[in-house]
Amino acid sequence: MSGIRARLRVTSVVVVALVGLGWSIVGAGTSDEHASQTVVAQFADASPLLAGNDVKVNGVVVGQVTAMSVVDGHADVSFTVDPRALPLHTDATATVRPVSLLGERFLDLGRGTPSAPVLPPGGVIPLAHTHQNADLDQVLDVLDNDTGDALAALVTMLGQGMQGNGTNVADTVKALAPAMTDASGLAQILNQQNATLNQLVDNVEPVAQSLAQDGGRTLDSVVGSAHDLLSTTASRQQQLQATLAQLPATLTEARTTLSELAGTANAAVPVLGDIRPVTDNLQAISDEISRFTESADPALTHAQPVLDKAQVLLDAARPVTQELLAAGPALRGDAASLRALATTLAGNIGDVMNFVRGWALSTNGTDGLAHYFRALVVVDPRILTGILPGNPVSGVAQSVTGGTPAPSDGPGAPAGGPAGALGLLSPQAAPDGGVTGLSQIQESGALQFLLGGN
Repeated sequence: MSGIRARLRVTSVVVVALVGLGWSIVGAGTSDEHASQTVVAQFADASPLLAGNDVKVNGVVVGQVTAMSVVDGHADVSFTVDPRALPLHTDATATVRPVSLLGERFLDLGRGTPSAPVLPPGGVIPLAHTHQNADLDQVLDVLDNDTGDALAALVTMLGQGMQGNGTNVADTVKALAPAMTDASGLAQILNQQNATLNQLVDNVEPVAQSLAQDGGRTLDSVVGSAHDLLSTTASRQQQLQATLAQLPATLTEARTTLSELAGTANAAVPVLGDIRPVTDNLQAISDEISRFTESADPALTHAQPVLDKAQVLLDAARPVTQELLAAGPALRGDAASLRALATTLAGNIGDVMNFVRGWALSTNGTDGLAHYFRALVVVDPRILTGILPGNPVSGVAQSVTGGTPAPSDGPGAPAGGPAGALGLLSPQAAPDGGVTGLSQIQESGALQFLLGGN
């Protein structure tokens, strides 16, 4: 048992030693990680701040001013910051504030917004982020003698008014206690929304600076424009009311138009889909147009001489056109006269063409001297028998155009009778009804031969 107890004591001592060593290591690391940090703040005027004055964050002392020096016309104030006030950010602020009316000062430090980068050790707070509160003596120095006398009289009258009214003042303070409590709650809420208020102030500051420029003339111009606008609106109130009365109908029509526009847009979707292949080929089309223009450049270059020659031809044709214009009325009358002839010929174009064909066939033969005229005369045997005594003339058929004549009975020809009734030379009828003794095919061939046909 004694051996076990001895081993337990040794083990406990070792564990305690290890724990102490660990805490020492952790403490050393923590001490190195959260050591005090030195920061430099630049001030245009740091008086009456002195080395050794406190540095506070939200009223809590977190460091001291260590050194002050003048660099390039401004004061560099070096101070230390405890780890509990770290980290500081690049938008940190520093303000010289009085501790009391006796003249002692301290450095009020603002840590900056958490979203800003962290200020490294030895970092500098620039002049834009440092300020100094106005002292009472500076305020009093601004007042002239008359203002000072008036202020003294005001303080004296306030003192006389408060004399013997301490109880009333105490009652007033008690009555204001709830309001002060509410104000304290409001201050706490505002303190919680400090970042939002700072952002609001930062946003309002440029607007205020813009309005404060030029001695407020810009603001006066804005107010004047607003006054003119309101005056015009008030003078035209009836027209404005009438416009507002028509606004619902206008909105209804606009809604209908937008609905139709939506339908048009839906109908345009297929068209755009069909156009898309063309848009995809726009590069190729533009290349083709470029090549066409390159090919057309030489032609356009050589077109000028052609245009010059065309101008010469137009100048030469101008007298001709003038003569044609002068002869226009006469030509118009001739055309009107020829229109009736052309109409007649167009209605009988078949007979005209047959006549031209027959005349051409009749005059196309030539001999050693010149062209000769051919004609075919068909004699009916009844003509020969008709000249005999007692036989009337039966009829004659002539053809000069190459057609096969058809015998026609004269008015005195008998309708029938025995053979020889027409005279001694009465024709004998052929088996196919012809009077020449030839068949119809043979007669056509003989006629074409005589007229020069094939």
